[in-house]
Amino acid sequence: MRSSAVQLRSLLRSRLADLMAPLRQQERKTPRSDSARTVQVAMLEVVRRLNRPGWSAYLVGGTLRDLLVHPEGVRRFEPRDLDIVVAGATGDELQALLREHLTLERLTRFGGLHLSKTLLSGTRVSFDVWTLADTWGFHSQQIVPRIEDFPGTTFLNIDSCAVELQEPQGSERALYEKGFFAGMANRTLDVNYAPNPYPYLCAARALLLAARLDFTMARSLVEFILDHSAAGGVEPLIEAQRSHYGTVLSDASELAAWLQQMRRQFVRGEHGLRLEVPRARRLNLGGGQASAGSRSHSLASS
Repeated sequence: MRSSAVQLRSLLRSRLADLMAPLRQQERKTPRSDSARTVQVAMLEVVRRLNRPGWSAYLVGGTLRDLLVHPEGVRRFEPRDLDIVVAGATGDELQALLREHLTLERLTRFGGLHLSKTLLSGTRVSFDVWTLADTWGFHSQQIVPRIEDFPGTTFLNIDSCAVELQEPQGSERALYEKGFFAGMANRTLDVNYAPNPYPYLCAARALLLAARLDFTMARSLVEFILDHSAAGGVEPLIEAQRSHYGTVLSDASELAAWLQQMRRQFVRGEHGLRLEVPRARRLNLGGGQASAGSRSHSLASS
C-alpha cells in the first residue's frame, strides 16, 4: 500500500531528524555500521560549521528523495553526495569556512562549491554547496532569492524540496516543496520547471531515475525527452552523463531501447509511461553514488 503525501512529509521529517541527531542519540535509536558512523561525523561537522548567525542552510536534492525510498530508512543509509543551499552567506564566506574542513575540488560554472571529505575508511563524501542567490533558477532570472521559492526552480518534481539542516530549538525544521511529496507518493516523475541550461543532462537523468526507482513518467516529461533526443539522438545523452557523472551509466543501446519504449507508449496516448527494466539492472543502477544523480537541477552544477 502506497503512502500518502501527508504520510511521506511526516516520514521525511522523522528520518531527517534521525540522520541529523547527535551520534550518541543516533546509536540508541538506530544502531549503525562503522562506515555509516564515519559518514555521519563528516556530515554533522559541516552542519555545525554552517550553523552561523544570519545563515540558513537547507538540504536539497537526492538525499531527501533517498531517505524516503531507502527500504530501511537511515539504519543503513549512508549519504555520499549532499547538496546544500545556504541563504544569507556569500560564496567567498562559504569557501573560506568550508575549506578548513573539506577539500575544494572545483568551483562549478554558476559559482557553487564542489567539496569532498575522504574518511579514514577510504569512503569519500561529496558536498555541493551553493548560496541561494547563485542557484541557477534565481541567478538566471535575476529575481530576489527566497528559499520558499527554491522548490519551484528544479527541473524535476521529485527534486522540488528544501529542508532546514539545523532544527530550531523548540520548533520543527522549515520545509518547502512544490509537488515533491505528491510525485513521491504517486511514484511519478514530471517536469517541474522546464528552463535549464543542460537539457540533455535533465533528459538523461530523468531516464536513469525512472529506471532506477521504477517510477512512471508523465507525458510532459516524456515529450521533453523525445523532443531533445529527436534533435540530437542519443550521443548528447551519452556526453551529458560523461560530463556530469564522470562515466556513462547507460550506454547508447540501452538509451535507444528506452527511447523506443517511450515513443511507443507516447504515440498510443498512454499516461504514466514506464520503462521496462530488468530487476538486476535496476539494482545495478542503484548501487553507485552517482547512479541516479543526486543533484537538484535548478543548481545546474555541471
